[in-house]
Amino acid sequence: MKILSIDTSSSICSIAVLEDNKILKEMHNNNQKEHSETLMPMINELLKSLNITLDDINLIACAKGPGSFTGIRIGIATAKAFADAKNIPVIGVNSLEALAYCGVIQKGDGEYVSIIDAKNENVYFAIYKMKNGKFSTYKNPEAMAISEMITYVDNLKLPTYFVGDAEIEKIEQLYLAQIAKEKANSNDICSHEYLQDLPPLSIGIAIAALNKYNMGIRENTEDLFPMYLRKPQAQRQKEGMSDDISILEMSYTDLEKIKLNYDKFPNIWEFNVLAEDYNDSKYYIIKQNEEIYGFIGIRIVFEEMEIMNVVTRCDKRKEGFASNLFSFIIRYAHQNKIEKINLEVNENNIQAIKLYKSFGFEEVGKRSKYYNGQDAILMTCYIEN
Repeated sequence: MKILSIDTSSSICSIAVLEDNKILKEMHNNNQKEHSETLMPMINELLKSLNITLDDINLIACAKGPGSFTGIRIGIATAKAFADAKNIPVIGVNSLEALAYCGVIQKGDGEYVSIIDAKNENVYFAIYKMKNGKFSTYKNPEAMAISEMITYVDNLKLPTYFVGDAEIEKIEQLYLAQIAKEKANSNDICSHEYLQDLPPLSIGIAIAALNKYNMGIRENTEDLFPMYLRKPQAQRQKEGMSDDISILEMSYTDLEKIKLNYDKFPNIWEFNVLAEDYNDSKYYIIKQNEEIYGFIGIRIVFEEMEIMNVVTRCDKRKEGFASNLFSFIIRYAHQNKIEKINLEVNENNIQAIKLYKSFGFEEVGKRSKYYNGQDAILMTCYIEN
């Protein structure tokens, strides 16, 4: 399978063609020109040098952010145009995941803390794990202060690799302080390293997209949008919006607020069923600007967790709230020595299945005709403690 990979998420414009995992050719530049001026000539030159055309490409991969707002839009628009014109599958890859894959190329198994500078001592960051050839998400992409980010690195179990462009000195100072605290608590500390001279991001994007494709993950061009972890600063200031997203244990007051807006929370459960399960399970909500945008319910029996329900408000779909809830639950499972997480999902809920697979869930069975005549897919995620 030939993959055309496009990265315009930073000042460097990078493109590559791979044959499965083999790099056929990569090109990049940082000549300070707009990506709109350089991207198409680079692609034409790349394909011509390999004596191929778009008709020979089987998959298009592109960065969808975080990064430069303008650059990301240019790359996605180009990928969409190629995909629609030639009927080629297209997959968007977030830049932090691509960074982790670049680290995997260099180091193999480990936990990868991917970082992109977001200015003013803030970063875009995520944590990924590669173990025995299996890649999974530990902490979903988020924008936060460097000092807060370090707290997420305190219980990683494999060798830890930092990848990206944030200030090493600043991170190291905070990380060493965190390590000192962990040693004082007699916790095991894994080695860490800051990886340099990584492959261009287009390589990581291509390999990530190939893995997603092989897992059955596909995207329609209509569903491919930039990943904006927060709105541009001018727009945020204009709207008076806060970036703060919080995940809290659901209170009875929260449950009553959800009841008042239950029509906005598409759910197979009637509210009285949810209220009854609230008494038997542990529920968490995700809030921004005091508005509840989603919730998740869990039960724990010995070392297993069952996800009872996960819902995002219908007007807040595809804004990362469900992903943030799953990042929280995965971390909760690690901290509480949970060995595996189980859930079930309607076989036709393609977007949810894609999300669950990105966090390492695997299909393990089916319940026939479980959802009003439709099958339920049973999925499990094994937690490495």
